[in-house]
Amino acid sequence: MAKAGDAATWAAWFDAYYPYLYRYAYYRLRRRQEAEDAVADAFLEAFKGIGRFEYTGRPVLAWLYRITHNVVADRLAKVRPQHEGAAVLEGRDPGPEAGLDSIDLVRALDSLTEEQQQVIVLRFLLGMPANEVADFMGKRAAAVFSLQARALAAMRRVLDGKGRT
Repeated sequence: MAKAGDAATWAAWFDAYYPYLYRYAYYRLRRRQEAEDAVADAFLEAFKGIGRFEYTGRPVLAWLYRITHNVVADRLAKVRPQHEGAAVLEGRDPGPEAGLDSIDLVRALDSLTEEQQQVIVLRFLLGMPANEVADFMGKRAAAVFSLQARALAAMRRVLDGKGRT
């Protein structure tokens, strides 16, 4: 149905998957409008590329996630957002203690490789189980656990002040 451009199918996919894709884009881009635009672009790319989509048993969300990831990566490659004050904490508690903690977490997250950031965002900020993260990333669960362990260790070093970026 989606390959035929069925509006009801695309609307159902949008309603079902937009919140997941938006949260991923928001945590990576850290700007509400930027994340909304990225997910809209991802759905447009999916619509244009549906003819090449082959169902392999993996969820449609995995395919949409991969497209969203590529759109977000392209945006990050063009202009890496600057993280200062309230811009980082858009939509969050503006209390001074929460701000400092969040800014430190952003700095620690920024110190990670792209794949490590993906694992941390998907596992801890979006709450996905490790097996789903592995499926989305096209990796084995053991590789995801390894990435997760290295990412947490790197973040710990930054938060402890031993690994400056």
